[in-house]
Amino acid sequence: MQFRLIQPTPLLSPYIKQYWYLEIAANEGMPQLQRVVPNGFVEMSFHFSEHLLRIKERREMQPGLIISGQKTGFFDVLPTGSTKMLNVQFYPHSAGLFFPFPVSELADLSLSLADIMGMAARELEEQLQEMSTLMERIAHIERFLLQLLAGNTSYRWNRIQHNIGLINISNGLINAAELADASCLSRKQHEREFKKMVGLSPKQYLKVIRFQYTLYAHQQFPGDSLTELAYRCGYFDQSHMINDFRQLSGITPGQYFSECDAPYSDYF
Repeated sequence: MQFRLIQPTPLLSPYIKQYWYLEIAANEGMPQLQRVVPNGFVEMSFHFSEHLLRIKERREMQPGLIISGQKTGFFDVLPTGSTKMLNVQFYPHSAGLFFPFPVSELADLSLSLADIMGMAARELEEQLQEMSTLMERIAHIERFLLQLLAGNTSYRWNRIQHNIGLINISNGLINAAELADASCLSRKQHEREFKKMVGLSPKQYLKVIRFQYTLYAHQQFPGDSLTELAYRCGYFDQSHMINDFRQLSGITPGQYFSECDAPYSDYF
């Protein structure tokens, strides 16, 4: 198995957190089902070998070039052979600058980028398949993203960027009213702009970040009981944490920490 994290070019570093690459041969014994939970990011994924089967209410084969919106629930993926996958992880506030539609329209969806953007995305997918090295592919993706970004600016992007900074500093322990005040927008204006840029309402997004912070806090304070962990992470009580975990991961916190292999936070 090969797993790599690659940093973006400085021109894209304000907008993209990182790229990650995963390569697993079919005979390496990758676990059959992988649970995907909300991580707070909009992502683009490129598959260069067999595709993944997405399992929720129904089974769907994932396309080769995918745009995935913010998630408010879980689903499973099943490898159908060897895996060669490159992922672009946008900062929470920046994905809306690359696409000609509100990223809220992608919530809980993983769609073919070609179905959304047409010929440009189909050509990108074909060109990437013809390239032989990972760094060639990343450089080509970056040229594509820079073209999308050109001329697309918004003064409210900076406000939402400031909001995300406040969320990060507080470990998600901030409320929607405080975020609206910090952006100098009314509650309704702020919710509209936040959802357009980030993909979820502030309240929904804060639930995801609190969940991610709980995964991180469990790593940092492994001796905490579930009750102590709940209060540390801003839940009203343990029942509140259990309800959120069931919604976002499909299982209770106790099950998540005991059944998942080395659970960690993608966000923190």
